[in-house]
Amino acid sequence: MPTSAHIATSTAPRLLRETVYEQLRAEVINCKLAPGTEMREAELAARFEMSKSPVRDALMRLAREGLVITLPRQGYRVAPVSLNDVLDMFHLRAALERACMERIVLRASDADLKALDRFRKFDAAKWKGGFIAFNREFHRRIADLGGNARMRDQLHDLIDQLERAVQVSVASTRAGDPQPLVNEHAAIIDALQARDRRAAQRLAEQHITDAGKRVQKSISHSLIAG
Repeated sequence: MPTSAHIATSTAPRLLRETVYEQLRAEVINCKLAPGTEMREAELAARFEMSKSPVRDALMRLAREGLVITLPRQGYRVAPVSLNDVLDMFHLRAALERACMERIVLRASDADLKALDRFRKFDAAKWKGGFIAFNREFHRRIADLGGNARMRDQLHDLIDQLERAVQVSVASTRAGDPQPLVNEHAAIIDALQARDRRAAQRLAEQHITDAGKRVQKSISHSLIAG
């Protein structure tokens, strides 16, 4: 991992702030910084070998996104994964992906739809980050194909934020067979390539709804076990 000292020699202050923000955000989302972890400006500044100012800016941005909680006179803490918030995000994501399907059927080129075939098969050797990375990329590509920048950005943010919930509950996913979920992707791709709007909407909504139920069950179980 490059240190900020290396970054600072070739990066303008604004880009330096962006780099710190993006790195911390990625670590929160993939749970390298687990929910509840305390984050102190001085410690992070020492880690990145820089002043507190860009670190403070990054933490404030993360707080506005709901990924970090501000603790008066104490610092910051990685926000917990709230079950109610997770369910709300899955509900919104299902609605947005359903709307996205209609736009894809009407607007996407045949070539774009054909390119989705790469998501019909999951090869763990080709995906750094495993099935979670594969699944994330599939849904981000679906968001891109919708051709609505606001919808795309909202979906990308939801996909990122929900990855924390998936990571928290991922132990059971890793132990299971991802093929049924890959098959669901393939069914969605079939419907899109056939330009069957209703089938694509139904399959996409069900796919997200079922994912929400799996995560809900896993998080609820971990809360009971804890």
